[in-house]
This record gives sequence, structure tokens and C-alpha cells, in this order.
Amino acid sequence: MLNYLATQDESKCCGCGACVEICPQKALSMKPNKEGFQYPALDVDCCVDCKLCEKVCPEMNPPQKAEPLDIYALQSKNAEELFESSSGGAFRLVADSVIQQGGAVVGCVWNEKMEPVLTIADSLDGLRPMQGSKYLSSSTEHTYSQTKKLLDAGRMVLFTGTPCQCAGLLNFLRKPYDNLLTMDFLCHGVPSQMAFDSYRKSLKSLAEDYRFRDKGKHGWGHTSSYLTKSGKKRIYSEGSINSYDYGFLNGYLSRYSCYTCKFRGRIRATDYTVCDFWGYQRFYDEIETYSGVSAFQVNTQKGKEFMTRFEQNARYHIAKREDVAVENPAILHSHKENVPELRKTIYQQIQTDGWAVVEKKYLRCKHFYLKKLWYALPDGVTRKIKKMAKG
Repeated sequence: MLNYLATQDESKCCGCGACVEICPQKALSMKPNKEGFQYPALDVDCCVDCKLCEKVCPEMNPPQKAEPLDIYALQSKNAEELFESSSGGAFRLVADSVIQQGGAVVGCVWNEKMEPVLTIADSLDGLRPMQGSKYLSSSTEHTYSQTKKLLDAGRMVLFTGTPCQCAGLLNFLRKPYDNLLTMDFLCHGVPSQMAFDSYRKSLKSLAEDYRFRDKGKHGWGHTSSYLTKSGKKRIYSEGSINSYDYGFLNGYLSRYSCYTCKFRGRIRATDYTVCDFWGYQRFYDEIETYSGVSAFQVNTQKGKEFMTRFEQNARYHIAKREDVAVENPAILHSHKENVPELRKTIYQQIQTDGWAVVEKKYLRCKHFYLKKLWYALPDGVTRKIKKMAKG
């Protein structure tokens, strides 16, 4: 039996859904708990104790990992694709090449309910909704079995997802495929759909087309934005004063398994690992940073060979992993985190009191009102103040 089902210990399940898809009896299904996180539920009348769910569970059987090869600073030369990306456009560089060679790409998109789900694209137009960070737990739905069908038919597939989702796929497939590429990212944990929905409802106008990372106002950074429901106005919010970002970045909203994640750190099971190259300009000057720079880690020989198919579309150079780690230490370290004391309280009060109350009590940064005033100033004014401060 799955460790989670045997113990009801929520830290034993990452929510990848591989167990549900592999079950030949359809005895398992994903159900949300009180906090809005999905966990497998068992129909004991259907279960034949075949133990396939145990074999594919990445929490019980983490897939084989490999020492990474090289890491690069990377930026797409395609200005439009770069603008729509959270950092340097690494995903589109690989995905475009796979599509152009007749392959398919698995990535995360918003559905009509503003829920992130994994889906499959086989055209360049289908890649645009996959761009951009979605800072909450996403559903894999039936993408593992659909990916297997494509691979068995000889199609090339790029599968992108959280490290645990990629681990779930690799276990689900149960054998290596030469026509599969996998890409994960440096994950800081995933909040629940319930937390995000509560946050959205607290906004003055219900958010549509939510972007956790929008370059439209200040370029590469932590500015988020959303369209008002009328679609007539885009509202921007700086990361340091955005309560959802504050809760996410401080680990107050993560799934319990995220605090003891088996899939983070230097050694990876995927072909590629991507993240923001924060602080790039402290070490290098080959690439301008306003539009974003990715750190692009190649983990396998297969990934290195495929890179030759898209490198002409990128500005890139070799980098030091230690330089990336200065502001993104998870590229090197796989340390376990303590569950914040506030986490349980925050989720309980989201359910009883709503986001607005939780925000005022727990999710405001130091000097909140001063920072809010600062970000309300026109860009020209803030530039003059910064220039005066430098003398």
C-alpha cells in the first residue's frame, strides 16, 4: 500500500498522480483535502493489491538521478517569446525545436476556471499558454498515459513540470525512451488551489489572465499582474508587497511534502533544469538583464546533444554553478526545511476568515506601507530619487 494511504501522513505524498494513472482497476482517484491539496483516495472494493501504485510512487521509489554536466547563462534571441517568458525563455527554445521536428510538448496552462493543468501541445501556437510561472499546485490529469502513447508511436516528447511531476512520469513509463526529453525547474514549493482562489477573491476585481511574473512594467523581476474581469485594465503588483507572493516565497503556503522534497538539489533525474539567474550582472556582462536571463543546467548527454538543435537561437555562455547558487542556492543544495509555525494557522484562517484577514495578520512585509507608496510613484520619479541617493 502507498505510504500515504497506510499512514495518512500528508508529507508522504507529492500529489504527482502517477499512482492514479497506473492503476488498472481505477481504484485510486485524486481528492482535495481541507487545504485544497490533492491526495489519492482508495476504493478498497476495486483494489486487487497489484502494488503498481507503490512501484510508480516517486516518494517511495525516487527515479535514478545523474550528476549534472554543464550550466549556462541563456537568453532567447526571439524578443516576443522572451517578453512572454518569466526569465530568459529557456522553455520556448527547447519546446520550439521539439515542435519543429514533429514532436509534442507537455506543459502547464490555465484552464477556464483559472486552475493550472498539464496539457499537450503539438503546434507553436499551443506553447504560448504554457509560458510563464504558475505558483501553485497543478493537475497532471491524463498526461502521463497520453505521453506514453506518443512515445510508443515514435513521437518526440518534451515533458515539463515540477521535479516531482517529472519523477512521477519517469516512474510511470517504467522504461527509458530515447525520444523523451524532460525539463524541471528549481521549485520553491507549491501552494494549493484553495489558497490561490481565496487570494483571487480578495482582489478588487476578480483576476483574469493572472501572470505571476510580468515584464510589462519593470522588466525581469517579481511584478505580477492580472486583467480585471471586464478585460479593460491590467493591474500590476510588486512581489515584495503582494501577499500571495510573500506567503509563497516564505514557505507559508507549501504542500507538506515540499518541506522534505526528495527531488530538489544539484543531482537531477531530468535532462534539463531551469531557473532564474538572479544576480547575473554581479558575475558576467555578456547578456543584458532587463529582459531576463535563465540559468540552464544540462543534466544528461541526451540533453547536451539536443542543445545543438536550438543553440543558434540563443545568447548563451558557460557559467559557474556557484554563481547561480548565490541567489538560487537550491541549484546546489537539497536541504530539508522546517514547516513554518504559521503555516497551519494560515490555512485554517483562509478557510474560516478569508484571504483579506489572513493578509493583514500574517502576509505583509516589513515597511509594507512605505513600499506600497514607493511603488505607486511614477517610474521617472523613482529613478530621480535613486540617482539623487547615489549622489
